[in-house]
Amino acid sequence: MDTSLVITGVVALAALRSLGRTALQLRGARSGVTAPARCVRVYERDTATGSTGDRRARYVFAFTAQSGEWVEFRNGGNKRFPEGARVTVRYDPADPGRTATLAGSPRAALAEGAVSLLLMGLVLLMFLTDFPENLFD
Repeated sequence: MDTSLVITGVVALAALRSLGRTALQLRGARSGVTAPARCVRVYERDTATGSTGDRRARYVFAFTAQSGEWVEFRNGGNKRFPEGARVTVRYDPADPGRTATLAGSPRAALAEGAVSLLLMGLVLLMFLTDFPENLFD
């Protein structure tokens, strides 16, 4: 199988997944339902650069939805949160687990969507120009 085609497909799938997540987060951000939440876990790992102190964090936030359902969701980003930090989340009551996002962060969701669209554009450009044809040969 052609290696460049596999890489192009993986990039396209990652971009589509990210676009789907962005759409769900925007739906939650626009719904107007807010709830107090807490950061319940922090996952940190070193980035690929290998330099000390260069770490990437993923946060798990939890809140109780209007229905009484306990909801946990993951969120990354540049802002740091210690475990136990209080935040406000925004979500769609019809699907709180998939639409929850930090309140006031529609810009972050839009930025993620813009990056996804850029990746999709690059993938399309690669297909239209046969760019990766000889990349790994």
